[in-house]
Amino acid sequence: MLDPASITVAYTGLKTVKDIFQGLMGLKSDVESLTRINEAMTKLGDAQETLFQVRDELFSLQNERQELRRQLDEQNIWKDKIAAYTLFTAPGGAVVYVSSGEPKHYICPSCVNKREIHPLQDNRTFSGKFRCTGCEQEYPIKPRQDPNSNHPNPTLR
Repeated sequence: MLDPASITVAYTGLKTVKDIFQGLMGLKSDVESLTRINEAMTKLGDAQETLFQVRDELFSLQNERQELRRQLDEQNIWKDKIAAYTLFTAPGGAVVYVSSGEPKHYICPSCVNKREIHPLQDNRTFSGKFRCTGCEQEYPIKPRQDPNSNHPNPTLR
């Protein structure tokens, strides 16, 4: 595989040959020799231009490869993070992600779609809703029971 150093060495070699031909042009005086040397110099110039293009393309491909590798690394990190959660239907009816580790917590499915993890916070209301700190969406996770609902005399509530 060509690398930038190899391309530089090839370019330097072609430049040296071109310089030698230019020196020969000064020594030779017949028209046929000068024509052939001039053709060879033109071809060497073309080869140098091609090497420049190859070097630029190689540099571009290396940058693209590095960017793709970075994206793949990010994707693998995300897969590892989200693997610690499973989709879950909470007792309150909300479909959220629940952690498999401790401390047990829930995360927002909308934020997961954006590749963000925001633990849901308990609003501590009787509705049992939890709120996402990322998008402010609320989810019914654990409906609370009214402490008076089990009272033997409902009129005393």
